[in-house]
Amino acid sequence: MTGTRGTYRKTAQRREQILDAAFTLFAKNGYTASSVNEIARMVGISQTGVLHHFAGGKLALLTAVLQQRDALAEEKLQGKTGRDFLAALVEISRVQAQQRGVVQLYRNLSTEAVDSTHPAHQYFHERLRRIADAVTQSYSEVLLQDGLLPGVEPRAAALNTLAMTEGLEALWLQGMDVDMAEGIRDYINGYLQRPL
Repeated sequence: MTGTRGTYRKTAQRREQILDAAFTLFAKNGYTASSVNEIARMVGISQTGVLHHFAGGKLALLTAVLQQRDALAEEKLQGKTGRDFLAALVEISRVQAQQRGVVQLYRNLSTEAVDSTHPAHQYFHERLRRIADAVTQSYSEVLLQDGLLPGVEPRAAALNTLAMTEGLEALWLQGMDVDMAEGIRDYINGYLQRPL
């Protein structure tokens, strides 16, 4: 039994090494310009070894990298509604400021994936729709508690909040002196009767 657990642990560690290498390479070169062979070289195994752990090849690696990033953000949002959900969005931006590589990878890949033939196009499309729906729901919950300023429409507020978040990230990546979390907080507060 111990041998099986040891093998499983080694397999899990190798998968993490491969994911880390894929993340690094995708962040540096973008998805399109990266290859499974380069990832394999970074980890010190063969391309066949990478494919043993990620049978879907480069696309499976891309999906795993994106899911790993999203899972961490979703943990912070789990079970939160209304104002608490909006406050958690601010905290996610605060964490992102400590993870430049993650933000840069997401930005690079989301830009590449605007092309409808890109393997991650559907992923990003559905992810943005899911986030927009969740933020809309939160603004709607605040509205039901008379917490929005007069005339604020939840869907428009949600889409504008996402646009502001994406814009601040892009400015920050370009080296502008931007506090993403406080910028998002100020923006959201512009819709609320009572600031976060």
